Amino acid sequence: SDVYKRQTQAAVSREPQGRQPLWEEMVKFKGQPFTITDIFEGTHVNRHTIRSYLKALVAADYVERIEPEPDAVREEAAIRFRVVVDPAPYHAPRLSQAGKPVTQGAGVENMWRTIRMLGQFTPRDVAAHATTDLVEVSERTVKAYCTALRQAGFLKVVRKAQPPKRQASYQLINNTGPNPPMIQRTKQVFDPNTKKAYPVGEKP
Repeated sequence: SDVYKRQTQAAVSREPQGRQPLWEEMVKFKGQPFTITDIFEGTHVNRHTIRSYLKALVAADYVERIEPEPDAVREEAAIRFRVVVDPAPYHAPRLSQAGKPVTQGAGVENMWRTIRMLGQFTPRDVAAHATTDLVEVSERTVKAYCTALRQAGFLKVVRKAQPPKRQASYQLINNTGPNPPMIQRTKQVFDPNTKKAYPVGEKP
C-alpha cells in the first residue's frame, strides 16, 4: 500500500541508516562518474539527504566531485561524482557534515546490519564483519547483544555452543527493518523499526 511505502521510504531516508543504500548505490558505479539523479533513481532517498551525504564524502576524500565544463549548463545534473577509495568499504562511511568520522552508535549499527546480511552466524562471524577501520566490535560485545536479541525473540539458537572451541550459531527470525534494536538499561530491547519494547527475561 502507499502508506506502507511512504513509511518505508521515511524510515530509509532517516539519518544515519539511510546512508547505507546511498553508499551501496554509489559503489555500484565501480569508480565511474554518477550524478545525484542517478543515486536518487536507484534509492528514492530524498535529494537533500543525498546532497548532504555527498558533501561529507567529498570532504572526507571518499568521493571526488567532477566539476562541469566551463560552458556547460550550470545545473545539478551537470555535476558528477565518483567514488575514489578502492576497495570501497562495505559499511557506509559515518561522517559529520564536515567529513569527520562519527563513531557513536556505529558498533550496534554494524552488528545489526551484519546479522541481517548473514542470516545465520556465530558471534565471531559478526565481530569480524562489524569491525571496521574506525569501529572495534569485540566478540564479547556481540555475545551480549545476541543474548539480549535471543531473549527478546529476534534470534534463535540453531546450534548450541561447545566451549571452549565452538560458539553458538544463531539465526535471525525477526528481521524488522534497517534500524538496530537497542538494549536499554531497563532490561528490555527497544526496536526503532516497530517502535516496540520487548522485555528481556532469562528465557532458555
